[in-house]
Amino acid sequence: MNFRLCWLLLAVFLASCDGGSDSDSADATPTFNQPAPVKPQQAPTSTVPAPPPASIPVKPITAADYDPDGRLDHSDAREVSAAKAHTIALKGTSIPFTATAGQLIASKPGSGLFNAEAVISYTAYTRDDQARDARPITFVFNGGPGGSSAELDIGFLGPMQEDGPAPSEDVIGPLKDNPNTILDKTDLVFVDPVGTGNSLAIWPNRNSDFWGADSDAKVLRDFITRYVNVYNRQNSPKYIYGVSYGGFRAPIMARLLLESGTSQYTTFTTNKNVLSGLVLNSPSLNQTSGCYRFYTSCGGAIPTYAMVADFHKKSTARGNQGLEVFATNARAFGSEFSNLYYEVFSGTDAKVPDRKPWEDYIKKPEGIKFLDKLFAYTGVGKMYQPGDSSKNNPWIATPNMDPDEFTHKFAPETGDLLLGDGRYFDEPEAVDPAFDRTSDYFAWRKDYHAKFIGYESQSPYVGFNGKIIDIWDYRPDPQTIGDNKERAGNSVPDLTFSMTLNPDLKVMVQHGYYDLITPFNRSEVDLQIGGLTYKVPVKVYEGGHGVAPFYTRSYATLMQDLDAFYDGPSATMFAASNPPAFEQVKQ
Repeated sequence: MNFRLCWLLLAVFLASCDGGSDSDSADATPTFNQPAPVKPQQAPTSTVPAPPPASIPVKPITAADYDPDGRLDHSDAREVSAAKAHTIALKGTSIPFTATAGQLIASKPGSGLFNAEAVISYTAYTRDDQARDARPITFVFNGGPGGSSAELDIGFLGPMQEDGPAPSEDVIGPLKDNPNTILDKTDLVFVDPVGTGNSLAIWPNRNSDFWGADSDAKVLRDFITRYVNVYNRQNSPKYIYGVSYGGFRAPIMARLLLESGTSQYTTFTTNKNVLSGLVLNSPSLNQTSGCYRFYTSCGGAIPTYAMVADFHKKSTARGNQGLEVFATNARAFGSEFSNLYYEVFSGTDAKVPDRKPWEDYIKKPEGIKFLDKLFAYTGVGKMYQPGDSSKNNPWIATPNMDPDEFTHKFAPETGDLLLGDGRYFDEPEAVDPAFDRTSDYFAWRKDYHAKFIGYESQSPYVGFNGKIIDIWDYRPDPQTIGDNKERAGNSVPDLTFSMTLNPDLKVMVQHGYYDLITPFNRSEVDLQIGGLTYKVPVKVYEGGHGVAPFYTRSYATLMQDLDAFYDGPSATMFAASNPPAFEQVKQ
């Protein structure tokens, strides 16, 4: 199997303040940024739907059906599934579980299956020796946008991992129990957004109708509601685990689920805990706070530059400091960088940078000292000497160096660093995976479904849809935006409001020190600006983007944090130990 973790792909941001195309006329009047209404609990009038049948002939789907205009006719939109019982040996215990694969139809709220939006494919693992009502369930989403959930399953969160190479990429390799699965803590549902996996829009919708920040979150909210109703998980504690862009969509989904409450459940429940928690792995919570294609400070990336330089023995700033102390000092330097950005990097108009203040600054002793500090922390350039120019010291030309430029200038004699993990260099002349728009079809996933679960889809399984990223719409739904125009490309307001709707909501953020796509300090600062520093812990590991086991040296610590997250009553207890984010001014 060829692991290609679906990284957040540095999309062209399409935000505008006049709203977007994600409106949903079937939704109730949004309550965003308003007190949560208290509604009396009433028994729903509808009945519990029967689980989908194990086998129904489905019209074969072609690759063209995953295009922006692709869709299914109503007659071809079916709910199908297959399941098989298994046992895993985990932490000295034999755990029986059922693996299920299939697809369910997501429909607009209040419409049943009469106003279907999309068929959503999923792979689920449910533990069989514990009461279902008390058993947590976690819905898992990958990033991109455009990535399926497949690679978050095998060898990462799911119960199985490969035990040796596969004979080809068309088949799954031999399997063995995954000792790092979180199946002992929670049931797992790996979900494929529209246009990935086997998920497709249903007429009159098109796939691209769900390729936007709010429309994507809405249809996935509706899938979760359908899954909860079909498999009677109304009373289960529910979690969302989102990786990369999945960490951006999760707060939006959380708000939508909490606003809907239990109103769409088809079985009466007194349980008001619609959502128990979120794990955000390598998120870019605020697209506009990053300096790639935005006129803003790159200070949030400076600590990552420092960690990458230290790994390659090119930083002279660490000395005898421990890794975490060094990271904290790098955060402080990143804040210093951002404060200077607004004074001398950008000029009076940030969209048309004025170089004169910067050129005047580096002629002063404090400017020379700052240049030398940039070199000491990042390993780029050299100690300043009179007569230096941008030819021998790139910081002179580009004080606000974005992560992509950093990968090129860090060690040009060796090659370009990988954006997803700055510990490694890309192959010569290769396209960095963060910019790869090639669609991948995972035949091995279909093979796994057939062999391990007995599910045989007639559709190609789209592991990554390269047609999605460049047309993704980050503009907020005008129905939802209200007075919160900062939601354009920013899910922190959704996260803040979700924690208002459910004060007991547990949230944890995970990052890798060497991830240049979603720098860890950027999330720390975004959360601080949102007033969430003492409510949301940010855990940083010696890893890259996605901090999966195959990218992370401190994976045991990551799993310990996940165990504590699921076991603990509140994630706030972890947040108290957050290192200072060093809030950056004028943001």
